[in-house]
Amino acid sequence: MDNSKPKLVTKQGAVIDITLTLIFFVAMTDVLKNHVPWVESGEFAVLLGGAYASACLSGVFWLALSLFRVTLADQVLQKVESPKNN
Repeated sequence: MDNSKPKLVTKQGAVIDITLTLIFFVAMTDVLKNHVPWVESGEFAVLLGGAYASACLSGVFWLALSLFRVTLADQVLQKVESPKNN
């Protein structure tokens, strides 16, 4: 096995992904609060409904962001290694 190959996932990348996901979660919660039909139940119920829907969207966002980062890192590594092989 080739152990000298750089990692595709780094701690810095994971921290950036989590930070962006938290920002996305807060933004989507704010947007989705307006679409919750529980207005008569109170403000807390509306916030809870928006946060619940935003959690699903944030999970998909995190997954897409992580997969994009890994794919981009792999492509960059292949470009760097390809002149060595030729």
